[in-house]
Amino acid sequence: MQKLIVVGAGGFGPEIVWAAENMNGRFPTFDILGFCDDSPQKKGWNLYGYRVFGTPEEIDNKWEVKPGFVCGIGNNLQRAKVVERVMKLGWQPVTVVDPSVVVAKTVRIGKGTYVGAGSIVSPQAQLGDHVMINHCCSIGHDSRLESYSQVCPGGRISGHCVLGTGAMIGSNAVLAVRVKVGANGTVGAGSFALTDVPDGATVVGNPARIVLRGPEKRSGS
Repeated sequence: MQKLIVVGAGGFGPEIVWAAENMNGRFPTFDILGFCDDSPQKKGWNLYGYRVFGTPEEIDNKWEVKPGFVCGIGNNLQRAKVVERVMKLGWQPVTVVDPSVVVAKTVRIGKGTYVGAGSIVSPQAQLGDHVMINHCCSIGHDSRLESYSQVCPGGRISGHCVLGTGAMIGSNAVLAVRVKVGANGTVGAGSFALTDVPDGATVVGNPARIVLRGPEKRSGS
C-alpha cells in the first residue's frame, strides 16, 4: 500500500481521508499516515483519528520512502503554492476518488485530484492535476477542468464546459452548456452561469452577473 499524507489539517483534510478509507474498504490502497500543516498550533493534534504532524519540510525525512500526498487546502491559489513546495521535496501526488463516484470509462483524472462521495463524472470529461470535486457534484460530458480548479458540494457542470486554472464553482451553482469560467474566476453559491466568466471575475445570481472583476479582485487580495 502507498503511504499517504494529506497536506492541510483544515475542514477539507478529513474529507479526503474519509474517501481514502472508503477506497481501502474496497481494496487496500493507502497506508494513511496522517496530516501535515504549517500551523504550529495544530501540530500534535488528533484529527479524524490521525496525527497532525508539522510542516512538510519538518517531516520530509520521517519515512524511508517518500509518501504520496493530496493537498486538502480549499483555497485554490494557496493550494497551488503549497503543492509546489511539497513537490520540491519529492513527494508524489496521488488521486483519491471515493468508491461511490460514478466515473465513465473515457474520463481522464489528473494527479493529486480528489473526487468526493456521490459525484458523477461523465464521458470524455477531463480533470487536471490537484482539482477538488466535492460531494454530490456532476461533471458533464466533454468538460475540461484545469488544474487547481474546484467544484463545491452540489455543483453542476454541464457538457462542454471549461474551468480555467484555479476557477471556483460554489455550492449548488450551475454552469449552462459550453460556459467557460476563466482562470481564478468564481461562480457564487447557488448561481446559474449562462455566459462565460472572465479571468479572475466573480459572478453571482440567476442569471449570474459580474459583481467583481479580475483587477479589482487581485488588488484587494
